[in-house]
Amino acid sequence: MVRMSKSVEYAMIAIAYVASRDGLVRAREIASQLDLPAGLLAKILQRLAVAGILSSEQGAHGGYRIARDPDTVSFLELSEAVDGRFRFAPCADPDECERRSQCTVAGPVHELGDRISDVLASVTIGALLAPSEVTK
Repeated sequence: MVRMSKSVEYAMIAIAYVASRDGLVRAREIASQLDLPAGLLAKILQRLAVAGILSSEQGAHGGYRIARDPDTVSFLELSEAVDGRFRFAPCADPDECERRSQCTVAGPVHELGDRISDVLASVTIGALLAPSEVTK
């Protein structure tokens, strides 16, 4: 099944935290306040900065801040910034499927991957982070 990775989950948690603060926020503060693994979080924050979702400043008073409005960042963009290119299944990539020549489901699997990708691209981080009522 399609699952959100821990890295993407931590990225969303960190973005929500950074967005709620004024000024720069250190990776160590985020990890400590949210009980996240510091080493992994540092790598995630660096990837988000490279992707332009966060901005970073080096030095003794450095840290991270939101670089783009979360309403302009799709979940797909965030996921790919953290985990790399989205692939629903290896068989969707002809170079990675060893059974491609005899496969009868590659077309439908590729189409399903495209549809999932479209949905992920249509949802923004801002929409996901907005407070909502949970119904039971």
